[in-house]
Amino acid sequence: MRLIALSTEDLEPYQFSRIFHPGSARYALEAKYLFGASSLPSICRRYPVSRCEIFGVGVSQYREDRQIKNQVLAELDAGQLLAIDDDCFGWSPARHLFFIDQSGRLAQYPAILPPLYPTQRIIQRYEAMVARYRVRPPATVLPPSYRPQQKAPAVAAAATAVAVRRDPLAAMRAMSKRERWQARQNLIGRGRRSIYPDARIAAMRLGENNIAVEKAKLAQNVYGVDGRPINALETMPNVPEGWRDISNNKNALDRLGLKPGMLYDKEDMPDFFARVYAPDPTVFGNAMEPTVVFRGTRMEKMVDWKNNLGQGVSVHSDYYEKSVAIGNKLIDFPGQVAIAGHSLGGGLASAAAVASGKPAWTFNAAGLNAGTVEKYDGTAIGDGSKIAAYRVQGEVLTRLQEFHLLEDLKSVNYDIPLLMVKHQLSALLPSAAGNAKWLPGGEGGTIDKHGMQQVIDSLEQQKEADMTTITSRL
Repeated sequence: MRLIALSTEDLEPYQFSRIFHPGSARYALEAKYLFGASSLPSICRRYPVSRCEIFGVGVSQYREDRQIKNQVLAELDAGQLLAIDDDCFGWSPARHLFFIDQSGRLAQYPAILPPLYPTQRIIQRYEAMVARYRVRPPATVLPPSYRPQQKAPAVAAAATAVAVRRDPLAAMRAMSKRERWQARQNLIGRGRRSIYPDARIAAMRLGENNIAVEKAKLAQNVYGVDGRPINALETMPNVPEGWRDISNNKNALDRLGLKPGMLYDKEDMPDFFARVYAPDPTVFGNAMEPTVVFRGTRMEKMVDWKNNLGQGVSVHSDYYEKSVAIGNKLIDFPGQVAIAGHSLGGGLASAAAVASGKPAWTFNAAGLNAGTVEKYDGTAIGDGSKIAAYRVQGEVLTRLQEFHLLEDLKSVNYDIPLLMVKHQLSALLPSAAGNAKWLPGGEGGTIDKHGMQQVIDSLEQQKEADMTTITSRL
């Protein structure tokens, strides 16, 4: 067995069917492993966890670290750590939580799980690994007695209705995207009508995050697949369920006042790059709108950093000039349209939103200089009040751009001269535009927390917490 971090460590797709049920993993860890410093190799990168016996010789007298043990078991129950079965034995519902179905999708085998266990996040991580490794593994060989049985449609519908009333959170995991969306909308409505203040507050945040996480998935998709060159004339791979890439559909873009050539600076491996996504009304109804999404900083591309930092200190930026031009075109569109982006893309989205007055969702966004929009022949129609600026607590870009006395003092180990340097640096860089919405959680260091997957995971955690709160008050 080995332990991996869900958000930060890669796992080959076929190994997702070898994820231990957290209860089985906990039993094995408590019986056969030690927590704390040891001369034996650790099964976990984040914590020292090693076997407590070698070739049958027990070393149980070793003094283990109870704090590390409690932390590991807590993260295991929360799904932040996954236990992977590396034995060669076959799949078993007594040990394993997921299986791969006939279409190559990851499915959860029915089981009792800890509250708020992130089943959906694990499935999303599986799809991300399928895209990264470019392979969808074959179906898991299930024992005949454990193969799921198909129910008649009427029976299945009745069972779903009962399950939603009893436990909406658990029932949603087995639903289609359309059914999950509608079930959450119904739950939000019931929460808003609740007599309990905590349920009403949870319903308000769930309604916001229900939309924000869709924009976040688009902001992640615009980066493409690692190792695969982007061609601006092709549809993006792995577009999130419920959306389609219309960036090269001239008729669709004409209705928005845009042209395909406005979304990139060159066809092959563009530097400036944006996409336009259209929602599927059969999934979302009228709740979603076409969304213009700007790609953010690619860590290895100096041209991105030049535009990222240049705009902040009022140096000319081709990227921001193009984003303001897109915003200017959206002004005259009479219907609903949204804008989104992450990191540098969040700064570009902010510029387009201020220029157009349209709503935007940004994630760990670069700051927007007060004069940027006017500098590129735009008019500040919006004031930033329509920008929802999500940021993960402790992520690197927001920490650089903003000064928070107590947090920064602690980060420099109470070194006052160094704190003053940090203050001067933050004063030089503009803050992200819009209404700040902090996302607690995130894993790893400040750079790890900057990534889009951390944003999505944090939003999903809040969604599950709010659904649990509302459900408890029904």
